Amino acid sequence: MVSRSMGRIGSGSFTERVHEQRSRVMLKMVRAGAILFFLIAVAGFAAAQAKPGTLKVVGLYSETSDGYVSWRVGTAEWTVAKVGDIIPANGEIKINVDRDWVEVIQATNPNAVYEIDGPSSGDLIKKVTDVLKGKPKLVSFPKGTTSKPDPKYKDKLVVTQYSSRQIYRNAGGDENDIKYGDVLDIKGKVRIIAINTIVTLMNASGGVTTVIGPLVFDVEKVLTNQQIYKYLNEEK
Repeated sequence: MVSRSMGRIGSGSFTERVHEQRSRVMLKMVRAGAILFFLIAVAGFAAAQAKPGTLKVVGLYSETSDGYVSWRVGTAEWTVAKVGDIIPANGEIKINVDRDWVEVIQATNPNAVYEIDGPSSGDLIKKVTDVLKGKPKLVSFPKGTTSKPDPKYKDKLVVTQYSSRQIYRNAGGDENDIKYGDVLDIKGKVRIIAINTIVTLMNASGGVTTVIGPLVFDVEKVLTNQQIYKYLNEEK
């Protein structure tokens, strides 16, 4: 009897261990499945944010309080555009003042920029698909690193984004509105007109500096990391 009882106890312990091992395997499978689902979800979200057909706002200007640049999808309410906005492939953009403009890039291609200017009257509404049918302006950016700056951009800064109107004056005194992809020389000067508007500049090493207006500053001061007023350095 004792032998049988011991046998039954031993058999029960073995069964419990088998169930425990199965439970552990099932738990690992559930965890692995959850992690895989999370990774797929994250990848899907990233893809949705940067699909080839989507647009990213990299620069805009609205001259008056009556004007603005906005976008929407379908029959949704119009959203006032901001620098950095991602406009879906089935979206559309609206501008209603002739002196306003917006610059957008394909979210997956920073080297081709499309500019949309305001109409002489009424509202200009363009679908994202129609914008991409236009001819973009091709621009380039430094490909250097901290240890190996891009020699092509020595003593230069490149505009990667801006909000509102910024003026660049070169060494010869000529002035131009700053646009996405513009290359600013060390001898130039920048004027940010409106309060709390920004221009972001990339140096030969790939590092960027965001300058907040209103402000007038020498390009050299940003290149040499001098104090100008209020700026944020983000090392790449």
